[in-house]
Amino acid sequence: MFSILKSIKSLFSVSPSVEQDRDEQYLAESSDIYDLERRMRQIDSGRHNLYAIGSYGILMR
Repeated sequence: MFSILKSIKSLFSVSPSVEQDRDEQYLAESSDIYDLERRMRQIDSGRHNLYAIGSYGILMR
């Protein structure tokens, strides 16, 4: 039973290198120094609020 749960968990986990690449890409898309600092704070705070709902209900990062 434990091995089944472990295998399911591995399907949804993200490797640290993929996560770091995604964070670097997210920081590289910043428009200015203030946006970069805001994005850095978001990542440091535990990735809460990385996605926000924009106009027309579109999810934005």
